[in-house]
This record gives sequence, C-alpha cells and structure tokens, in this order.
Amino acid sequence: MNNRSNTRQQLLEVSADLLCRRGFSGFSYQDLAQQLGIRKASVHHHFPQKADLGLALCDWTEQWLLQGFEHFDRQGNGAVDRLQRYLRASAKHAFNGDRQCPLSALNSDMPQLPEAIQERLRQLSHTELDWVTGVFRMGLDNGELQDHSPGEADPRAMARLFIFTCKGALFYARLQGQEYFTQSMSLLLQQWLPDTHDNHNTATGITV
Repeated sequence: MNNRSNTRQQLLEVSADLLCRRGFSGFSYQDLAQQLGIRKASVHHHFPQKADLGLALCDWTEQWLLQGFEHFDRQGNGAVDRLQRYLRASAKHAFNGDRQCPLSALNSDMPQLPEAIQERLRQLSHTELDWVTGVFRMGLDNGELQDHSPGEADPRAMARLFIFTCKGALFYARLQGQEYFTQSMSLLLQQWLPDTHDNHNTATGITV
C-alpha cells in the first residue's frame, strides 16, 4: 500500500473511531490531523469537504455491517442464536468500548447532514433491516419464532421493532446500566417464542 492510500485508510479508521465516540459533528479535521501527526491540509487533500469524509464513512460502515452479518451467519445456529449474537455484539460495542455503532452515530446528526449523506444512510438502514428481516423469516419458517399478533406474520415489521428497541435500549442503558438492555431485549425475544418453547432457557440467553 502506498503512502497516499495508507494515509487515507488511517484517516478513515481514526474518523470511524471518533464518529462512534463523539458523533459526526463532534470532531474536526484538526482533530484528525493531530491524531495522525499530519497537516490539516493533508486531510483536505484526501477529503476536500467533510461531506466527502461522511460519504466515505458510510461506505466504511456498510463494510462493517456486512462483515458483522457474515460472521453472525457463519457462526450462528439458527435464527434466535443469530439475533442473540447481534445483541451481544451491540452491547459489547456500546458498553465495553463506550461507543455507538457508526450507523446510529451518523443518524444522531441526521438534521445537520447533507442530503447525499442522508440518502446514503437510508440505504444503510435498509441493509441492516434486510438482514434482520431475513433472520426473522428464517425463524418463522423453521418454527423457532412465532408472531402472536393478529393477522399474517410480518417478518419485516418484527425486524423493525427488534432494531428500534435494540437501539433505544442501548441509548438508555448507557445511562441506567447494561443490565436493563439485557432485560429489555430478553423480554422482547420472549414474546416471539412459540408457546411450547422453553422461554427461559432460550430467550434469556443473552449474555453481555
């Protein structure tokens, strides 16, 4: 890797870390320059405007998400196990690393972001929703999960509720304690287990 591409990659990695810790509006090009020991002009050379850096971070986030989903699929044993791996990874990132996931960090600055980044974020949110929907569809098909609400089971609606609850629980649990995240998500998963399933042994198996 030549020096130019190496510097660009380092800028992305440092930016991703600052994004997860401070949000997109919480760091400047001067912060990046200081951390890497380079001139601020060098940052502008690779990313002329912060919007350019934001789009690059969206690309980085997409790869981060896809790698995580690939890992969950490779290691997971069924739908419930995949969902629990997603939750454990989310909790580890938030509580052990004191960070937000990059998608949540970018979303928190949504009103201030250029339209191009907002549109890219909408695409990324669908990437996450598509994977979780696939997991719920798998669980419904193989009998691991059940939609107890009236009408036909809707795996996308279930996935949306799962993601929204997870992100909200992470936010509040950072203030009140991670045990509340585990408790909340366990209760949510329990409602989707079949009536004949051993709810206690499966749904409360979220260890963070």
